[in-house]
Amino acid sequence: MISSAFLIWIIWTTNWSEVWFYLKEVQYWYLIIYIIILFLGFAISSYKWKLLAESKGICLPYSEYFRLYFIGTFINNFMPSFIAGDTYKAYEIGKEDKKYAQAASTVMMDRITGFLGATILLFFFSFINLKVVLANKILIAVDLLILTSFLIDLLIYASRKIGRLRILIKKIIPEKIINFFRELSYYDGKVFRQSVFYGIIFSLVGVAFLNYILFQALELRIGLLNYLTVIFLIAIISSVPISINKIGIKEWAYITFFGLFGLNPAAVLTVAIISRIIQMVISFAALPIYLKRR
Repeated sequence: MISSAFLIWIIWTTNWSEVWFYLKEVQYWYLIIYIIILFLGFAISSYKWKLLAESKGICLPYSEYFRLYFIGTFINNFMPSFIAGDTYKAYEIGKEDKKYAQAASTVMMDRITGFLGATILLFFFSFINLKVVLANKILIAVDLLILTSFLIDLLIYASRKIGRLRILIKKIIPEKIINFFRELSYYDGKVFRQSVFYGIIFSLVGVAFLNYILFQALELRIGLLNYLTVIFLIAIISSVPISINKIGIKEWAYITFFGLFGLNPAAVLTVAIISRIIQMVISFAALPIYLKRR
């Protein structure tokens, strides 16, 4: 429903003849670089997930994490955001030793540290580019919303150490859910810090650099600092699980936030479309692996 609403808005407001013009202007050798960087992003995320899983006693070869991550991207083509793919990944690494709660916690913590990495970069570049941010009310509003969400998450995490709150939580939340959230406590601070670090690296490589390649392929001109100010914001908004495979919301975010810097809506929509097509085509290469495992 939400995907449909965004798509209707995009279809109705976009000049599709301009989109076709930009598609014909693509410098295709950039797309090869894009695919290479895409797989590099997979590799970074798979390694981060492996670190988290090993801290929970789930020890599998790196190649297995990479395969499952790849399959997860394929499954996500058919479900809201990343939910279905993450469920599959958690089940696959947890089924051998019946460590389902631990496995699910590694997948969730992988997402959390990825969110932290993108958020850290968002606030870092927003601070450096503060003059531009303060000149755009929409940037101020969305940045504040994400900051509020971030602070609430920290508050909830800190509250687990307060005795009375723990007693209250036990009274109103089922024990199984409490046990699952206990698994999210990564007592090895080194593992958590490493995961956040790799989350930052992934955001720089697998989000910022990856998409910037397509801007170069279309010869779209935007200041690097302005680009970095909004690309992580777009990534965070697009990850909200309200539409199938981010359809509609990602395209809307591209048009809205890059439009703040004067970029043609048809041009940035073309970037989003190319990105989506390549990632979907590449992810379908995981279909034979998925069928074989089944």
